[in-house]
Amino acid sequence: MKVSIKFFLVLLFLSFSDISAQNIESLNFTKLIPEYPEKNFFKMDNYNVWCNGALKGDDGKYHLFFSRWKKSRGFDAWCTHSEVAHAVSDKLFGPYSFSDVALPARGTQFWDGEMTHNPHVIRHKGKYYLYYTANTGSGYWKTTDDSVRPTMRDAEWWVNRNNQRIGVAVASSPYGPWKRFDKPLLDTVAGRKTMGVPTVFKRPDGQFSIAYKSVMGNQKTTKTVVKHFIALSKNPLGPFKDYDKPFITSPKTDFPIDDHVEWYQDGKYYCIAKDHGDKITEHGIALLLFESANGLDWNLSKNSLVHKFNITFSNGESFDFERFEMPKVYIEKGKVVALFLAAKEKGKEHSFSVVLPVIYK
Repeated sequence: MKVSIKFFLVLLFLSFSDISAQNIESLNFTKLIPEYPEKNFFKMDNYNVWCNGALKGDDGKYHLFFSRWKKSRGFDAWCTHSEVAHAVSDKLFGPYSFSDVALPARGTQFWDGEMTHNPHVIRHKGKYYLYYTANTGSGYWKTTDDSVRPTMRDAEWWVNRNNQRIGVAVASSPYGPWKRFDKPLLDTVAGRKTMGVPTVFKRPDGQFSIAYKSVMGNQKTTKTVVKHFIALSKNPLGPFKDYDKPFITSPKTDFPIDDHVEWYQDGKYYCIAKDHGDKITEHGIALLLFESANGLDWNLSKNSLVHKFNITFSNGESFDFERFEMPKVYIEKGKVVALFLAAKEKGKEHSFSVVLPVIYK
């Protein structure tokens, strides 16, 4: 009888939680992001910049962690030559100045020895936890000149890509030094040949949520089936346990979303993700908003559009983006106040960071 009562109370609590979350007005980023925001870019002349997000340090400064790789290598070299770097600013929206390379290449003998990418940093009990995607390869690319541009037509590109795993590094300061580990935080398992693009946050129940993507199959599989998963842990270093089903799936495609971020705000869990081309909504390929009552089961938000792939800034400059993705959120007093995005203009190869304000009226 005690077990039955306890089970009933759990169901009752979850039911009230769901009702409560459903009654909370959903965020509407089309109203929260100004129609003509100020232009806040972070660029590096000789490097592509990607997957950037910021946090505030004990020094009162804002610390931007991002991926970079030499522009001369071409855009596809994210898979072979990326490194996680660090920039600093006195202001959230910049300008940011390059500080250091946080996670440099360290040799093919390491699982993360040739490339580090997709940084996502959180702070917990005085420590900084830097989650990232990484891989190793045969060492082939070290024998090539900086003018050689890796592409998906190269067999060696796939050697690196198919060795992607997820790791975490730990430091007492955003300036490092970063302790790296000999084994990945999330390694591949049967049926998943890659692990990557981690995003992490601490839930109100004290657990740490990590969302990531896997290319399904084995090393001989050629069809690209991509699924996203959420796993939970009581410790930022894991072990993480997967929820029993992928999140944000579609019956129409094996790859509905990409490049996402999750967080908790005002009684709901939210996720911003890029529509990967399935045209989930009438907005086409755009940044979309999803929400959840428990952070595990997700639905498209009533206010689904976050941003289309074009923008006009307050100075009159307009941009059409081929890619406008890798969202990261900066939260202050429990609310998102800035959205960091990676951008690549149509017809151009140089990528950079865009920071948009989120303003509550």
